[in-house]
Amino acid sequence: MKVALVEFLNAYPLYCALKNNIIENDFEFLSYPPSVCAKLLREKKVDIGNVPIIEYAKGENYKILKECCISSNKEVKSVVLFLKKPLNKIQTVKLDKNSNTSVALTKVLFEFKYNLSVDYTYEQESDCELVIGDAALKKIKNSRKERLDLAVEWHNMTNLPFVFAAWLSNIKIESDILRLFIESKEWGKKHLDTICRNFTSCDNLLDNNECKSYLSQNISYDLTDEKIESIKQFFYYAHKCGIINQNPQLRFIY
Repeated sequence: MKVALVEFLNAYPLYCALKNNIIENDFEFLSYPPSVCAKLLREKKVDIGNVPIIEYAKGENYKILKECCISSNKEVKSVVLFLKKPLNKIQTVKLDKNSNTSVALTKVLFEFKYNLSVDYTYEQESDCELVIGDAALKKIKNSRKERLDLAVEWHNMTNLPFVFAAWLSNIKIESDILRLFIESKEWGKKHLDTICRNFTSCDNLLDNNECKSYLSQNISYDLTDEKIESIKQFFYYAHKCGIINQNPQLRFIY
C-alpha cells in the first residue's frame, strides 16, 4: 500500500512508528508537502494520505480515518499570518502554496471574522503573509513582526478546535491495516521524547524542550466529536465563500 506523508514536525508522531518499522508493515512511503500529498491522493497515485482536511471536500469517494488527525485545541504556532500593517489596513495577503487548508482558513477568517475584502497572491509582496509548518516555527523565533495564530483566530470565532489534516483514503482498507495507523498514533503520543531527539538531530529548528512543548501543548492527534463538529463548521464557511463547490457529508473508516 502506498502512503503519502507530510514531512512536517507536527505530522511526525502520527507515522514515525510506521516509517521506521517500529510497528511492522510493508507500506511504501512517499513524502511531499501537504498540497502535493493531496494531489497524489486525488489522482489515486497513493492509497491513503496524511493530507489537508480541505481535500476531503474535493473528492467524491474519500473517507476519514476516524481516530486520527492533526489539530490544535487553541494555539497551533505553526500556521501564522505575519502582519506588516495593522489588520484593518490590510489589502493584500500572500498565501503559502504548500497547504490548501491553511489557505482556505485564511480566506474564511478574512471574510467572516475580520469582514475585510482583500486580494490574494502567491508571489507578490503583500501587507501580510501566511506561513505554515516548520517554516512558521522558524520565523516566529527570528521575527518580531505582529502575527496572528490562525487556530486561535478560529477558536475565537467558533469556540472550537481546528483540524488541519487527517488520514484520508479513497479505497477500502481492511481493519487490520487501519489498526496499524491507530497504533502508530498512540506510539507517537507516548514517545515524544524519542521523536524530538530524532527530529532535532537532523534539523536545528527547535531544541528538544521546544520540540516537546510544541507537540504536546500545541498539537493534538485524537479526532474527537468536538473536532468533527469543527470540520463541519469549516466546510460550511468554506462553501459559503466559494472555496469548495460542496458542503460534504462526513464519512469515516472505522
